[in-house]
Amino acid sequence: MAKAQATPPQLMASPEHLHAAHVFGDWGLPDRSTPNRTAIENQLDNLIDFYAGEVDRRSWYGFWNHGDIMHTYDSDRHRWRYDIGGFAWDNSELSPDLWLWYSVLRTGNAQAFRFAEAMTRHTGEVDVYHGGRFAGMGTRHGVQHWSDSSKQPRVSNASYRRIFYYLTADERVGDLMRDLLTSDQTLQQVEIGRKVPGAKKPVLPTGTIEMTFGTTWCPLAAAWLTEWERTGDSRWRDRIVAGLDSIGRLPHGWMTGSAPFDLASGRFVDQNRGIRLSHLNAVFGAVEVSSELIRLLDVPRYRTAWLDYCRWYNAPQAEYLAKFGAPFGPRNLREAHSRLTAYVAHETQDATLAARAAGEFLSVDAGLGTWPTDPRHTEGHVTEWPGVSTNASAQWGLAAIQCMALIPEALDRATIQSPETLGKRRLGDAGRD
Repeated sequence: MAKAQATPPQLMASPEHLHAAHVFGDWGLPDRSTPNRTAIENQLDNLIDFYAGEVDRRSWYGFWNHGDIMHTYDSDRHRWRYDIGGFAWDNSELSPDLWLWYSVLRTGNAQAFRFAEAMTRHTGEVDVYHGGRFAGMGTRHGVQHWSDSSKQPRVSNASYRRIFYYLTADERVGDLMRDLLTSDQTLQQVEIGRKVPGAKKPVLPTGTIEMTFGTTWCPLAAAWLTEWERTGDSRWRDRIVAGLDSIGRLPHGWMTGSAPFDLASGRFVDQNRGIRLSHLNAVFGAVEVSSELIRLLDVPRYRTAWLDYCRWYNAPQAEYLAKFGAPFGPRNLREAHSRLTAYVAHETQDATLAARAAGEFLSVDAGLGTWPTDPRHTEGHVTEWPGVSTNASAQWGLAAIQCMALIPEALDRATIQSPETLGKRRLGDAGRD
């Protein structure tokens, strides 16, 4: 009876049934039919087992902390950087919630489900403001969950809750997502950036706010999508379509990065801006919600804009410069963005792009890497994964799941690099904003 109270039995639809329903974007069932797919599946299992085990090994408990995980490991001190601002509690940075829930969808693994459930409850309650001037905003990662000065929708993100809601019909989580429907209004009074804005802040038309596509609009669109799905209220569908269509009408589409957003109409305002690529724009649920929205809604301009972004973010420098000219800025999270290349390859049936995506995913460039063996080792009673970071783990996990679903044959033909071929390249160097 005690065990049943502590771990209540949970009804779970089979992964096969969920996959056959074609919900939640691009993912597939576990597949170990080839050596490369086996290596990737093993790494996915290793990551879940490692992080779930860290809860006990590192005592990630407590009223405020339970359900969250740490951001970056310190190999010199043999502990997570619990005391360094921006590297301590993760607070959903780079979507570990999504990585865990997609792992649950495809495997039905009970350990992954309990782990993801605890994170969903924690991040929805502790890392998000439920009242006051920050209502609807989440707090970026810090030593304390609410300590960072940046308050953003990328943390309160409905994408991190909706899979759990649809698997369980948990009404508390449903209420938390409904609370986010008008959180774009909060941005009239809240400065997302962590620093005081400078004098060169762009002048915006009356009734508009500056809004990034991936870290702000996509989390809001996930809340509107969920409300439309739950109620059938077409107002939320229409608000999504307005955003999709207006992004598609911008001269550089998704590659514009951000634009003024008209709160009344839900449309972005064209100021004829140039290209502005950010390594963070696609890693807070934008990939997943865009895939769902493109399937559900017929907005050709947005599909074109999204496919262009997927094609060009990771493009080789020579190809990019030939297309757009200078400048060619830095491209962080190349391994994570391989799933964007995989998406456009799949949608256009382009074998060359598929091969490029596979090479990006297996490049170990600003990411975790895929090893034939488990890289963990033991010192005394402490199990470590040297150089691990949650940014890299979460984004590698999502890229693995989506690339396996979209370009499996290209992955089979690619080469998995070993630690010996990489020399002194450091694992897990996925960067931070």
